[in-house]
Amino acid sequence: MKSKVETAIGLSRKWDARQAGREVAETAIQNLNRPPDFFLVFSTIHYEKYGGFQEFLNGVWDVLPKGTPLIGGTVTGFMNNYGCFSRGASGLAVSYPSMDVAVGAGKNTKRNPKKAATQCADMIQKKLKESPYKNKFLLNFISGPVMPSIPGVGQKKYIRSGFISKFALQVLGLSQTLVQKGLGREDEIFEQTVEQLPDYQMILGTSMDDYKGIRNYQFFNETLLTNSVVNLGVATDLDLDAYTTHGMRPTDLKFTITKLGAGNHAICEINHKPAVPELLKILHWPEGFLTEETMSHTILYYPISLRRRGKEVPIVMPVIMKDYIIAPCIIDGGEVSILTVSGKDLISAVKNNLHFFDDVQPEFGLFSACMTILQTLGHRTNIIQKELCNYFLDKPFLLFYSAGEGTYSKSKDITYANMSINTAIFGRYKNK
Repeated sequence: MKSKVETAIGLSRKWDARQAGREVAETAIQNLNRPPDFFLVFSTIHYEKYGGFQEFLNGVWDVLPKGTPLIGGTVTGFMNNYGCFSRGASGLAVSYPSMDVAVGAGKNTKRNPKKAATQCADMIQKKLKESPYKNKFLLNFISGPVMPSIPGVGQKKYIRSGFISKFALQVLGLSQTLVQKGLGREDEIFEQTVEQLPDYQMILGTSMDDYKGIRNYQFFNETLLTNSVVNLGVATDLDLDAYTTHGMRPTDLKFTITKLGAGNHAICEINHKPAVPELLKILHWPEGFLTEETMSHTILYYPISLRRRGKEVPIVMPVIMKDYIIAPCIIDGGEVSILTVSGKDLISAVKNNLHFFDDVQPEFGLFSACMTILQTLGHRTNIIQKELCNYFLDKPFLLFYSAGEGTYSKSKDITYANMSINTAIFGRYKNK
């Protein structure tokens, strides 16, 4: 007879950091008959001003049994069996005898992503290499982008000045190396992690604040980190799989990237012309259309389908500097399609994602999703929560919103996409 899987969701909406930490741990483990084998915990950024995140972690450890493997961090919002939230904290506690668990951490992700990824993956590999269980999973949770403050401009998604744009583009790499502000480099970390742990099913997620990209924090056991990657590794006899879907649809609008810059993070020329004016022309948008407001409320709905090392990478354009389009990951040149997305498409993407797991009797689920989905759907996010509840019934699930996400499995390889839903479900195949 197989052992029973015990899982539970913790939730707190308290404002005080320490009280919230206690409550999120207590509401989870009070529903378990055994101590948890691991605890995932995610919170919104507001606890920074209501006691601080070390106090939040201290509150968790007031309740959580000492030695429980724990990772997590700040996110834009989260969804669980109780609803969808843009303030508070949520945790997932899992207890199962047929499971081995390891956690890892690597520092200085923006300065040296490969070293951070290697350090973190080594900790997982060392702990789980002798595990008798063949089904392996990894949550790869990485410090997300931090917008550098540019003199005379501040932290902006759109820079109109040509002089400042050229300066900012030139110092992007320097900023990441010296002060660790800039792109999250999660794509590089994820690829290095996959290279070291190719037998694991993986979910990628990034740590973020309330959309601003000013700061974020990671949790590793009792330690509060920044600019770090934290991993949860699991080896188990439970069946599991990881899958990505997104709601983006192709249009007839295409262009060719003819010049890249900033270590292949910036599109400098489209069709041999300055990138941004040519993009506006292709989209039939007037000169002067781009502002901070349109970057937040219009550009989101026109992602672009790029290529990265020969694979399709649908991304949102996060930053535009006069004539340059900044991409959140390293990209290739060549032909690009402009995509479109709607709230209806995003909801359909969730349904399609869950259909992939129709043959699984779930025990619990973990999701990473793009924060722009929360921003786009608003109150209609409840439709997604209802779909998840209908699938999981009384089984726990936890979804966190981030700023760079994807999945990996041996059969499907790496999938990296913005505006995506990324799923890992643990359970038993129904036909076994």
